[in-house]
Amino acid sequence: MNILITSHRFFPDIGGTETVTELLAEEFCKAGHRTVVVTQTRGETMALPGYELVRRPTMRRLLQFYRWSDIILQHPVALRTAWPLLLIRRPWVVIHNDWIDRDKCFRSWLKRRVIRFARNVTTSRALADRLSVHATVVPNPYQNKVFKYPQRGTRPHDLIFVGRLICGKGVHILIEAVRKLERRGFRRELTIVGTGTELPELVRAAEGLPIRFVGVKRGSELADLIAGHKILVVPSLEPEPFGIVALEGLASGCSVVASRDGGLMDAVGPHGVFFESGNPSALADAILAADAAPELLDGVAHHLAQHYAGYIAGKYLKILESAIADHRNSRTTAAQR
Repeated sequence: MNILITSHRFFPDIGGTETVTELLAEEFCKAGHRTVVVTQTRGETMALPGYELVRRPTMRRLLQFYRWSDIILQHPVALRTAWPLLLIRRPWVVIHNDWIDRDKCFRSWLKRRVIRFARNVTTSRALADRLSVHATVVPNPYQNKVFKYPQRGTRPHDLIFVGRLICGKGVHILIEAVRKLERRGFRRELTIVGTGTELPELVRAAEGLPIRFVGVKRGSELADLIAGHKILVVPSLEPEPFGIVALEGLASGCSVVASRDGGLMDAVGPHGVFFESGNPSALADAILAADAAPELLDGVAHHLAQHYAGYIAGKYLKILESAIADHRNSRTTAAQR
């Protein structure tokens, strides 16, 4: 197949969309499919393992890629790169990795209308339940070659958070939970990985507590850092569509404490402790519960295997092949009328 992937965000941006797009493109190429990734993210030319990356293409070049392709895979739906479908008929698959009904603007309304003509995939059951059309649930993969259980047995640090430092991620709730634990006589060190608009305020809130901010980490450096901690915390205030970072924590041998909302339930499975989002006391209790439950990681290898990049890419390839077959059949039927 000639597969055209459109991903609004890509490296050097950091996030779940960027990670999943990169993993799928690599695995599609390994399976022998010619793959092009189109993104609106600016950046330098990169040496990539088998696929072509095109940043901010002109309208003419985007049309050329649509003519070249056998199928379009959008991650997520983006009107800026979907318009050639008005001129060039191609089977169209959309990966929904966020709440499409979050915004009430005209653009969001239009997206909800046009996805009726696509084959739709969501990364969690929570996303599928809020979508207005039928969707197949395919969970996100993670970098299973990077995030692995470490050889060393010791974990010198207690808690770690990894993500953007913005209000919706709930880091201030985690800081308050650490404060509450301290007052109850349970000292827990916290490492905060990432950056964002809330950083200055969070640094002030963490004064006097055993909390360190280490900035942005990627790849093996991030994997090694996570593996030195006992518990990874995902305290999101807003429901997460999925939560790849939870998989990365589990793969690194951490227990996971997470908000009981959205797709985090799918990502963590039975291998974590959940708490009521926005409640620092409940989060403090959940941290202590995870501390006392090493059995949470029993059977985690099977859970993680369902999220290996190659396994998930195989699921997507079956969906793409089915979409192409349905498209050909519909055109044949139309021609015979």
